[in-house]
Parts: sequence; C-alpha cells; structure tokens
Amino acid sequence: MNTSANFDKFITEYEKQLQAAIVKYPAEYGYPVTEVPTVVGKMKVAFIRKSYNKDGRAIKATCKALNIGYTYRDIDMFLGYNEI
Repeated sequence: MNTSANFDKFITEYEKQLQAAIVKYPAEYGYPVTEVPTVVGKMKVAFIRKSYNKDGRAIKATCKALNIGYTYRDIDMFLGYNEI
C-alpha cells in the first residue's frame, strides 16, 4: 500500500470534492452524501491498484485544487507511483 503524504493529501481532498460534487450535482450520483466515506474507502483501493476512472467531477476538482495535471500519469506520479 502506498503510504506517501501525497496519497493521504489526495484522498483527503478527494473526499472533500466528492462531497461537494454530490451536493451540487445529486442527479449525477447514485448515492447520497452520507455514503461518501464508503465510496472513498473503495476509491482508496482503486487508487492503490491504479484501477480508478479519472473522469468524475470529484477527481477533476481534486486535481485542480492540488495543482495536479488531469492525466493518469500526473495523478499516479502525485500519488507516489514512480512506475507507470
């Protein structure tokens, strides 16, 4: 498991952005804001496995907030994966 400070920073920001996206665009999400912790837990696994989909509003907003390029390569590098 990746334990880098950047990974933790990304997950914290992602949770914040996911909650905001669900509140602002509820029709785009199939779950209520109360499910954010569960979804974030599942996404942690997806980020670790590098099996995530970056196309959601929350990941895009996370990249913007953390000044990360909105590409798989840039996200993976920020998360601490040097092998891409």
